Amino acid sequence: MAVKFLEKVSRRKLLKQAAILVPSALFVSQALGNSQISLNNILTKSGFENRTTATLYDLETNKIIDSYNEELQLPLASVAKAVTAVYGMEAIGQNYTFGTELFTDGLIKKDILEGNIYLVGGADPSLTTDDLNLFVKALKSRGIRSISGDFFYDDFALPEFLFIDPSQLPEESFNPGFSGLNLNNNKVLFSWRKGSGTHKLSLEARGPNSKAFVESITIVGKAQARVVFEYILEKTERIERWYVSRKVLGKSGVRWLPVRLSSTYTCAALKYLLLQNGIKVGAPKRLKKPKNNLILLYRHKSRKLIELSKKMLDRSTNVTAEIIGLYAANFWELDTPIISTSGKIMTNWFNFVTGSVDSKFDNHSGLSVNSRVSSSAFVRFLSRPETREILPSILKTRKIYGSAKQRIKSANIEIIAKTGTMHFNRGLAGYITKNGIPCAVFAIFSADIDKKMEIKDHQLFNPPGSKIWLSQAKSIENTILSNWAQGYT
Repeated sequence: MAVKFLEKVSRRKLLKQAAILVPSALFVSQALGNSQISLNNILTKSGFENRTTATLYDLETNKIIDSYNEELQLPLASVAKAVTAVYGMEAIGQNYTFGTELFTDGLIKKDILEGNIYLVGGADPSLTTDDLNLFVKALKSRGIRSISGDFFYDDFALPEFLFIDPSQLPEESFNPGFSGLNLNNNKVLFSWRKGSGTHKLSLEARGPNSKAFVESITIVGKAQARVVFEYILEKTERIERWYVSRKVLGKSGVRWLPVRLSSTYTCAALKYLLLQNGIKVGAPKRLKKPKNNLILLYRHKSRKLIELSKKMLDRSTNVTAEIIGLYAANFWELDTPIISTSGKIMTNWFNFVTGSVDSKFDNHSGLSVNSRVSSSAFVRFLSRPETREILPSILKTRKIYGSAKQRIKSANIEIIAKTGTMHFNRGLAGYITKNGIPCAVFAIFSADIDKKMEIKDHQLFNPPGSKIWLSQAKSIENTILSNWAQGYT
């Protein structure tokens, strides 16, 4: 796989990357500078001393000035998305836009489109129900009131995946499926309201300013149920069925549920909107292979990839990260039959640009205990010129708490970073800036893999001890970061 990856990189790119690596020689531990407490003192007897890797790298001296277990490899949770963002933009381009297109093979006669329509997905991770309304308006502007042929859809821009991580509970909205056609982050809004003796349940394809009801996903309440949510996928019929325990429903409420068959969901929403606007159309049908020589009816373009990546990092959207990562591999014409295959391709890229040999990304969102990166490898990634040109501008500012907060703020020191949180896993990595300019990069990863692997299926929602562990991890993380930031006041 590594050889195949490197064959896709130009000779010029290889020479450019090799020139800036200089991996191990520059990474020599130095004195802690103005910081008050050593990492060893912070972590010793904390319970995290063998479960944390942390490194601070100074951008002026190009040296590590503080580190602890710097070569210990741990899962990094959603901090992986920072890698995906840079990887995606270097592979595809910061200004790349994803397209979703509607075609026909027929002609418009009076108010009838005599022929088939084809919705072709370009793997846009940001398409919403609001955007689908633009397709409807495009048909209405041509005077179309009826489509005599079939409604086909093409989702071949990416393979179809039913979830990101199979170990999650079925109702977790952060773990949806995805394909070449996606909608509303592949989530459906479940709402309930208690009427006379029973609950009224509904599912909506909810966008920022509009909604659609879809036939392909249903939900039914159960009076007697062993679990809160039960999920059944009828893949041949392209139907998703949810069952919910009525006992846990209050008078009213809403929550998101994940969508597995994202392309069917997208087309079901478009069909609803067409019918609501007086345009007759049949049930969507999935193409078996792409169709050529079609006539374009409407093309929708996403925002630029750098804008999508910033939003993805801000909201930590797993499905966007996976789509970007997989699309980068497909952009290079590399096959990705499973998500971990795409993760290996990004792993090869990461190891190459950082001079590492054994970092591992199992996917692109960090939703996996199988990914492993050390803090020393991650600061090499953060400190490379290409990363620094992209990442600082799209990371969020993170707060520091405690007695040193005002001192740090008065010195115009800020932290811009990506966080990551899973059960018994916490990560934080990014930049220390002074007067808006990065002066250091850092990475802090903590994980108790044994406790994570001991979680039983019935404990997945709230594993015993997880909240206390996370609170301790965040406290240690804040102490370390506050200590480092004071070194630049």
